[in-house]
Amino acid sequence: MKTVLRPATDSALLPQKAPFFASPPPTYMADTPTLSFRAYGQTDLGLMRERNEDAFLALPKQGFFAVADGLGGLPEGALASSLAIQCLQKWFEAPSRNGKADLRSLFNLANARVYDEGRVVSSEIGIGTTLTAFRIHRGQMDIAHVGDSGLYLFRKGEPARKLTTDHTMAEEMRARLAPGDNMYIPDYYNHTLTRCIGQAGEVDTDILAAAVKAGDRLLLYTDGVTKVFEEKEIAETAWEHDTPEELVEHIIKVGNERGGPDNITAVAIYL
Repeated sequence: MKTVLRPATDSALLPQKAPFFASPPPTYMADTPTLSFRAYGQTDLGLMRERNEDAFLALPKQGFFAVADGLGGLPEGALASSLAIQCLQKWFEAPSRNGKADLRSLFNLANARVYDEGRVVSSEIGIGTTLTAFRIHRGQMDIAHVGDSGLYLFRKGEPARKLTTDHTMAEEMRARLAPGDNMYIPDYYNHTLTRCIGQAGEVDTDILAAAVKAGDRLLLYTDGVTKVFEEKEIAETAWEHDTPEELVEHIIKVGNERGGPDNITAVAIYL
């Protein structure tokens, strides 16, 4: 169960969300300027949840991908994640768009949409979701991130790089520690968010950039992945599978074999 430290307190209701690509999609093949890639995404209920509150988006022609994980500690997590993803999808698929995107503005747009809906669903506590997204263009990856979903970059001969930082109480406490210091951190602090999509005002979005090149592999995920995989194992697994489809299906299969404690969503991109 995920909670939020500062929940939305304050939008037209949508039907109950069916996660994007609820059935396994084909492996996408696409070209962006100077780079080509294969991509595959899938979301799974897991074994312990009654509803899938994850959603994801794959727009290979635009080189754009996103995942969202609705907050189970607030009402209508599935609705929150779906709204956030739909805001991004509508923007990128609008005929008038030229492909250039200000990710911070897009995240503020999604935040406002989820916040407004939260006022309708539950005026006292609102609704909320994580949101992590990136766009590949000309050898660069532009990233926007809020919450504890995340993004890994795997490159041959180098350690795995987690490109995002979890916005949790536990992570904030660790960041304050001096080198060599230790502190007891309750486990539930690892799942207590300090930021989410759905809060009042502008959302504090991490905006990042990373260079990418042919041969790199990327994994975009919700925390249903990291609840059952350690980072070292994720890195090893990324190089054991020749296609993004095989990698994603392995992650979901093993996640459920380990109890499926949460919804699990993964999007793999092989450049």
